[in-house]
Amino acid sequence: MARPRLYVRDEVIDKAMELFWRQGYEGAHLQALVEHTGLNRFSLYKEFGGKAGLFEAALERFLGFLLAQYRQVLTQAPLGLENIEAVLKSLQYGSQYYGCFMLNTLTQKDTVPPGAFEKAVAASEEIEALYHGNLVNAAARGQVNAGASLSGLGKMLQTLDQGLHIQGLAGTSDAQKDRVIAAAMSLLRAT
Repeated sequence: MARPRLYVRDEVIDKAMELFWRQGYEGAHLQALVEHTGLNRFSLYKEFGGKAGLFEAALERFLGFLLAQYRQVLTQAPLGLENIEAVLKSLQYGSQYYGCFMLNTLTQKDTVPPGAFEKAVAASEEIEALYHGNLVNAAARGQVNAGASLSGLGKMLQTLDQGLHIQGLAGTSDAQKDRVIAAAMSLLRAT
């Protein structure tokens, strides 16, 4: 007879996500994960297949939250520069800011499980596509110069977005972030 599960899977994933987010994949040692999640080694391996599986589960959970936030803002009708500015302004740092878990995963390419890296790349590409969709509609509405490379601008916005997350790690203030966003938006607007 199988023993009953004495833990809530999502709670374990949330606790693991917190540790991975703060310490990275390599920095979150197995013993620290066991202590932080309250899950014993046997259960961790049985449920997740080990540290790599737990990391992927934590990243998937984070990406679900992250993409829901981007979709909520970047799919508001009418698509355009208003959505882009709103999503960039929604980035918040706070005193306990550890960066973006997706970006942290991308920058740890050589150490994270390959499946996790691929999931982070796919999420990043989806965010870029959401920016691009808003740019296409912004161009149709006359908000962006018709001759602009919308795919190039979409990549630029994704790079700006990621750069703002990295700047948050470096201690950039909200006022500095707002100035960067204002400058980017003025570059995008049709003159």
